[in-house]
Amino acid sequence: MLISRDMLRRCSPYAVMLLLASLSFVWQTQANPVSGRIIAGLSVAEMVDGAELQVEFTFPIRYLHHFPEDYGDTLQIRLKALAISEVDAELLRQRESVRLPESGSVPLLDVSYEGDLPGGPYLTIRFQKPVAFAVRQGADFRSLTISVFNDDAVSE
Repeated sequence: MLISRDMLRRCSPYAVMLLLASLSFVWQTQANPVSGRIIAGLSVAEMVDGAELQVEFTFPIRYLHHFPEDYGDTLQIRLKALAISEVDAELLRQRESVRLPESGSVPLLDVSYEGDLPGGPYLTIRFQKPVAFAVRQGADFRSLTISVFNDDAVSE
């Protein structure tokens, strides 16, 4: 049903505002396209006992599990997409690497999304040397936080 100008003139301004607000709500609740990218950003925050990597995604994800548990030179995190449009579903099966931020405290080698691996998709983080780490889901379901502990914090 199309709304004509004549119909809008006969409606009260409040009814028009309500109609526009409801249409806006419906539009916002649909899955947004991810614009060809999986990872929206990567940042490093220095902490007293190491650093925290923050990986931001362009769509909601759920962290399922990771391997190895807490120490290694490669960290593989299994993910699940929560809401992605059918148009963008093909993106889940691609590979994508991220430009690494400069950080003196985290020996990062590579951060990549691997949607083409069996059992995936995975976020794979490679370090220059074995490190201790912990992984947790972001409260917004669009991010992961990886705590990387320095050698002093691990030995205590």
